[in-house]
Amino acid sequence: MGSCDGGSEARFQLNAHLVIGLFLFLVLMCLSVFLVLLLRPEQPVEARGPELRATIAGLSAANAQQLEMLFGDGDYRALRSRPELKALSAKFRQDRRRVALLWLSELQRDVVVVWEFRRFLVRNGLSVTFGEEVAIALGACFALAYLNVLQLTVFLCGPFVFSGAVRSAKFPVERLSGQGAGLLSRAPAAVRAQLQLKWTQHVVAWNVG
Repeated sequence: MGSCDGGSEARFQLNAHLVIGLFLFLVLMCLSVFLVLLLRPEQPVEARGPELRATIAGLSAANAQQLEMLFGDGDYRALRSRPELKALSAKFRQDRRRVALLWLSELQRDVVVVWEFRRFLVRNGLSVTFGEEVAIALGACFALAYLNVLQLTVFLCGPFVFSGAVRSAKFPVERLSGQGAGLLSRAPAAVRAQLQLKWTQHVVAWNVG
């Protein structure tokens, strides 16, 4: 009787995990479709003009490079294929999950930085249309929703189940950064330089505080 109860409980837990995994997968795919259609970078960073490159001081994770080396699953698969390295592969997976969660948290912070940058521009007299306000607000909300779902997925399923999604998680933040930089690019060169300097000082004071 006890063994039957144990088997039923194990099956229930397995089914619950499958349902949760399926739900997260569907939500992640829906958000991914939205991001591909509306939040993908309009053009590569290298192709943008100088006014659209690195104009938002304070971004950290969105500027990271070589994510394939950090979040690729090749090393993990190689370790997992050798039974004598099972403990090492489990530790490797745990470490990479910690790094992935930290990376996603930093991306969420970058979204907040871009939103604060928009508010900073408005406070300093830069005009923003209603359409631009809506675009940035929706982009920020959906980016945060996507990052939160991806963070939950990594926490529950590990960093290698959707490793491609983890590596591409910075795309919506890059898009938002480009939108913010686009607002600044409308200002005359002298005003733009003053705003950039003032924003950098604001970021320094913000981080210290």
